[in-house]
Amino acid sequence: VLVATTEQQQRILGYAVESVDATGAGDTFDGAFLAELASGRDPFVAARYANAAAALATTGYGAVAPMPTRSQVEAFLNHPNA
Repeated sequence: VLVATTEQQQRILGYAVESVDATGAGDTFDGAFLAELASGRDPFVAARYANAAAALATTGYGAVAPMPTRSQVEAFLNHPNA
């Protein structure tokens, strides 16, 4: 993901997970990114969070069931391998 502001741009790398179905990953990214921005989060931090949420969403089947909760995303990001 490329995130750009008027001051800078950064390429935000994805996360390696055991993906089984990409259905809903884009929607998960969009929702997580916008929720983080709406809460005042820096856009680069928001993109990292959204990438993690989208990655986790690909670890299950379907568009809704595998969508992670905030606590699941935060636990994933706090894991040493993230």
